[in-house]
Amino acid sequence: MSAGRKGGVRPQDLVGAIANETSLSGKDIGAIEITDNFSLVEIPARAMAEVVSALRGTRIKGNKVKAKPDASR
Repeated sequence: MSAGRKGGVRPQDLVGAIANETSLSGKDIGAIEITDNFSLVEIPARAMAEVVSALRGTRIKGNKVKAKPDASR
């Protein structure tokens, strides 16, 4: 996700956004790594397309978020 520490993002912000915009619950969300400029959120592979699609145009802490699969993992 294109939301990170510089934008004031906290793990609960990411979990809340995903849980509110998709069929996933907070229990479905795994490890979260927040860097200065982006965040990595572990979700079930079956939900990848749903999460990416649902978060298009979503705002976290007032900032528009872009979500995409992490190609390096």
